[in-house]
Amino acid sequence: MRNIHIFVSRYLYNLNNQIFIERTSNNKHLNTINIRHIANSIRTHGTGIMNTTVNFTYQFLKKKFYIFSQFMYDEHIKSRLIKDIRFFREIKDQNDHKYPFDRAEKFNRGIRKLGITPEGQSYLDQFRQLISQI
Repeated sequence: MRNIHIFVSRYLYNLNNQIFIERTSNNKHLNTINIRHIANSIRTHGTGIMNTTVNFTYQFLKKKFYIFSQFMYDEHIKSRLIKDIRFFREIKDQNDHKYPFDRAEKFNRGIRKLGITPEGQSYLDQFRQLISQI
């Protein structure tokens, strides 16, 4: 569990089926880890690993939530979000409490203008990955 950052980068979580699924693989099949596998591991290794596991998970989440808060308090992001929440509050009754798709595309384009990583990801793409990791 000390390498939780590696696990998080390699696996996705399916909330409906309560299963971890390997993100990508060079093999023919993807690896999965479900609740039964975790329960068997606890039976095999004992509950002594739980304290260490919880501690490492807490430290990992603490770092991720710090990054999350930094993103939300960035002036460029915050100003765009405030502008959009004002717009949504004005038109929510007219649109049956639905956010217009064209406005979402405009927001996404605006975030993309702030910069792109060498991999071609915008700040919003990086934020989506962060949310998935949390």
